[in-house]
Amino acid sequence: MPLAKHFIEQGIKLMQITEYLRSELVRSGFAGIELQKTPLGTRITLRTSRPGLVIGKGGKRIQEITDVLQDVYGLEMPQVEVEEVKEPDLDAQIMAERLAYSLDRGRHFRRAGYYILRKVMDAGARGVEIIISGKVTSQRARTQIFRAGTMSKSGQPAQEAVDKGVAQCIQKSGTLGVIVKIMRADYKQGDGVKINHENLSKAQVKVKSELTKTQAEKALEAEIESGPLSVKEEELIDEVDEDDISEISDISLEPEKEEESKEEDEESSEE
Repeated sequence: MPLAKHFIEQGIKLMQITEYLRSELVRSGFAGIELQKTPLGTRITLRTSRPGLVIGKGGKRIQEITDVLQDVYGLEMPQVEVEEVKEPDLDAQIMAERLAYSLDRGRHFRRAGYYILRKVMDAGARGVEIIISGKVTSQRARTQIFRAGTMSKSGQPAQEAVDKGVAQCIQKSGTLGVIVKIMRADYKQGDGVKINHENLSKAQVKVKSELTKTQAEKALEAEIESGPLSVKEEELIDEVDEDDISEISDISLEPEKEEESKEEDEESSEE
């Protein structure tokens, strides 16, 4: 068998397995699979938000899935492992499946789209984009887009920081396609600015101390420039007698009571 044909067949088989598990684990929060060949067989890792529903009571459901993968899809000794998704609201595939499930249950596409949008942003995402395409309101297909936050469209951030999920919803009018893109908040970009408050406070204290020091130096320079008192200024200070100062201090600004009484008598006589 040619090598190219082998890879094509492996890709088709992986797609069929993914579609089967997606249809079986609709309510379990299916987030994708990882298939790896080992000397003991084929290891399949299921990523889901509710591992209890995947395993089933006593491991009954996981055994049924293992039998189907071995008998129908021809996997050699499949070993199915279940991995729990820690933050399902930030997983694009899980949110796409939830949105498709809501549309399948008859919920209005605008209400369902904005609900998923708010849920993802409240979970701490930097940006989210939801695309619903198909016959959403009439017999003519169109595309409805919901956006919030920041989303990278090209370059390395678009490949590393953006998680993409795809789901389908089959209705009477046709098939609706759902695409959810989530940009993680923990991805470091070159245009981000972060303030180190500790270093900032130290720099502010340093600048304040330098400013106080310069003000004190300027005051000292002003005193030095003014110089000592001249001979005439010292003679004038010596001429001022302490008795003169005491006499000036004894002067009262309040009017005497006798003058006030005279003025009152004159006003009464005039009346």
